[in-house]
Amino acid sequence: MLDGTAKATVRFTPYQVSRKMKVPFLLLTSLLWLGELGADSVPKRYALVVANSAYEGLPRVPTALDEARLMKTALEGAGFAVTLVQNARMPELQTTDEAKFLQQIQPGDIAFFYYSGHIISGPDDDNYLLPVNFDSGADVAQNTFRLVRLLQDLTDRKTGLKFLMIEGPRRIAAPVRGGGVGMALPDLRDYHDTLLAMSAPPGDVVDPSSATQTGLFTQAVAELLRQPGLRPRALFEQAQGQVLGRTAQQQQPFMISNIAHDDFYFLAPLPTPEPPPPAPPTIVVQRVDTVSTNSRDREEYVFIPPGRFKMGCVPADSKCESGEKPQHEVTLSKGFYLGRNEVTVGAYQKFVDASAKEAKKARQAKTIKMPGAPNYNRGWAKTDYPMVLVPWEEAQEFCRWIGGRLPTEAEMEYAARGGAADEVYPGNDENSRDKANFYGKQGNDQYEDAAPIHSFDANGFNLYDMSGNVWEWVQDWYSPTFYQSSPAVDPQGPATGKEHVIRGGSFESNWPQHLRLSVRKQQNGGHYHTGFRCVLPDDDSTKKSLNIR
Repeated sequence: MLDGTAKATVRFTPYQVSRKMKVPFLLLTSLLWLGELGADSVPKRYALVVANSAYEGLPRVPTALDEARLMKTALEGAGFAVTLVQNARMPELQTTDEAKFLQQIQPGDIAFFYYSGHIISGPDDDNYLLPVNFDSGADVAQNTFRLVRLLQDLTDRKTGLKFLMIEGPRRIAAPVRGGGVGMALPDLRDYHDTLLAMSAPPGDVVDPSSATQTGLFTQAVAELLRQPGLRPRALFEQAQGQVLGRTAQQQQPFMISNIAHDDFYFLAPLPTPEPPPPAPPTIVVQRVDTVSTNSRDREEYVFIPPGRFKMGCVPADSKCESGEKPQHEVTLSKGFYLGRNEVTVGAYQKFVDASAKEAKKARQAKTIKMPGAPNYNRGWAKTDYPMVLVPWEEAQEFCRWIGGRLPTEAEMEYAARGGAADEVYPGNDENSRDKANFYGKQGNDQYEDAAPIHSFDANGFNLYDMSGNVWEWVQDWYSPTFYQSSPAVDPQGPATGKEHVIRGGSFESNWPQHLRLSVRKQQNGGHYHTGFRCVLPDDDSTKKSLNIR
């Protein structure tokens, strides 16, 4: 069981929760789900959508019905047969509505439960959905709809995948006897292949300022349900990122999942376009051994020569996502200097100190500050660790401070490939996993969290941690379709966008998926598993700062 009972005073950061939940959930396998199905069975999809708005003894929830209708439409578009219950009452919600919903489900079928309304936490990590006729003085356990009971009922029906989404919890002015503020974090170990998502983290509530606005989390999930090729975890992670970006991280949606297999899509991916004609032979360059130190940030930089390479999904790679396709030839017409490693805490502290001095000199109040440190590097004590929790804008400011910029996505993949062609993983050998810092410990990877720079072997361009340790910002806006029309020479990414690209994976990443050299994700805002490195142009100013004659 995870630590804590998620009372009102308990707050889980995304980092803390992810660390606590890893070990038990990774023990599950896809056999638990597949074993329920016959060889020729096709699981059907059923959804129960409940919206409680017209409360008789509690504050009304004016947006609940609109949110439920929005989700009903989106789920129907994804192939679900949806049962919509509005202003549910007890005991009818349990004895009639839920019973009819469960009767449809056969072993192996897929269930989605959505709820908008008031919900409170209770003892034993349980959560109580409050019907519209709930009396705040009544016995909570006997007069509410229990979330764990729904999970047990679905398990008894031998349901396959189970998705539970809560738009809430919302603030209730007066306390409810026997219940706590916000939601508790249930123990999912007895309910395999389950994903629970909610608009606020355990023990917290959605900001009351959103009381008259359709829930942002619901809006994001409903929109993403219409996009082909999204697996469950990716869909809800993208929805989390959108809400964090739109609220400046004031609202933090939460997700917990023990879905072990990765072969389900809400909407199937679009057919892969025909591959382009065979490209000319790829230019393969040799290892670069010259390393120079920048006089300003004291980081090491390596010259990356111009060249041509194949960018994106390697044909032999069966794990590629649609955004990595098609593989296409890219020419980088100019050489550049790239940070040999991720920017360190020590280098970023120099930037913060310089920013403070410049602001004082110019009599400006605004200055760059060190963000709050992650749990694995409290107080930023380990100065040779990669700098993280830096937003894209401030990472770009750091690079400008030393006379450069963030690398383009094409420069980043070119450098990560280290001069080799058509490799799926770094070195393309069976022990690539133990040469990079990803989730778990194996071989040379003995780090539970981030690792100091230079802890693993350099690649063909003499660069460290181009795969693993922390994700890294690049300059480009993210678009899942950009590769279909990317320029062949010096691509700069889309002209506009909502989120920027991150590359390379991190210490929390699934290595079979994220150790691949073509993997690309999007992100908005700084994160404890995301850092960056800089590019310097091949010009006289750079050579002077690197003391190159």
